[in-house]
Amino acid sequence: MTRTAELTLRDADDTLNVRYLEVNQPIGTFYLAKLPAQVLLDNVDVLRRGMSEEQRLNVQRDLSPSRQKEIAAYVSDPDATFPTSIIISVYDDVVELDRKSELMKFQRGQKIGKILDGQHRVEGLKLAQAQDLEDVVREFELPVVFMLGLEPGDEAYIFSTINSKQSRVSSSLIYDLFDLRKTRSPRKTCHEIAQTLNSRPGPFFRGIKMLGSKLYETEYLSQGTFAKELLPLITKNPDEYERQEKRDIPVSPDISCPFNGYYNEGNDGVIAKVLENYFGAIAEIFPEEWTEAPDKFVIRKSVGYTALMRVLKLVWEREIVITNDASRNAFLVVARQLKANIGNVPLTSESFGSSGGGAVRLAEALMSKFTPAAGAAT
Repeated sequence: MTRTAELTLRDADDTLNVRYLEVNQPIGTFYLAKLPAQVLLDNVDVLRRGMSEEQRLNVQRDLSPSRQKEIAAYVSDPDATFPTSIIISVYDDVVELDRKSELMKFQRGQKIGKILDGQHRVEGLKLAQAQDLEDVVREFELPVVFMLGLEPGDEAYIFSTINSKQSRVSSSLIYDLFDLRKTRSPRKTCHEIAQTLNSRPGPFFRGIKMLGSKLYETEYLSQGTFAKELLPLITKNPDEYERQEKRDIPVSPDISCPFNGYYNEGNDGVIAKVLENYFGAIAEIFPEEWTEAPDKFVIRKSVGYTALMRVLKLVWEREIVITNDASRNAFLVVARQLKANIGNVPLTSESFGSSGGGAVRLAEALMSKFTPAAGAAT
């Protein structure tokens, strides 16, 4: 029968009694348990590596304030979860193991040990607590791994193994998984638009590598890149949008994002149509680069798509928001200007590279002499 980790508090002697599950592995024995988040916050140290003699014994990296803020905001999500264990290197002589009752005992208010993995979760919870989310933090229980008797070299080995062996998940898979979500979200919309454009005749027909895997020779753009560049045209705060939509709270409009209004109104089909009009015009005016010999050029690949999405945002701000015309014919006028601006410079990796910097240079070259159509403001 599986034993669950439990925590009981004895106020009489101020002792914390944690029921544990013993695990044996080649490195030694460690102990699985769970703790209320508040108990963990109050009873562990986060000791970071530095230049002093004392700090040189620590293994923890510097705190990332942006990551801390991201986690603090995530705490308010109604589906927030921290399913992976916080790993603690327990200090000597602060914990008593009662193997008969399978209880780990230590004094409340006394530091148990230092965190080897999970500092940003802990610091994010602390920040959430400071931002008047104390009630939410109290609801959390956190899985914990207690490791006893570690030397600094052992701590370094564990820390480096955890943080150097992780395999990053493909962004295409991440976006594709939003297909399984029942609630609406900007990322799910990006996935659905990619699916739609990839499956019907048009400039992206069989042109997007769904899940990042190539099925057809005409697929030059990954689903992850497609969605990544589309997302900021919908909202600059996708995480906040998702949290609000789960709670049926109206999202705040953002007129700086071209497709924000369409998304907020539920008109995702309009977004797809605008993209078809725009990239259809690009395909018509740049036939060799888009259709006839796409292998030779960057325009259908990550660099070109990223640059063209930057251009679309600028064109939207300078012209379309004034003319209110996002038709295929309107974008043909735009595409002809882009063609004239680029002149005889070949749209190849030799000219623009294959990095983000290349995308910026290409966008600047395409927009170098852009003039809004009659009736549009500069």
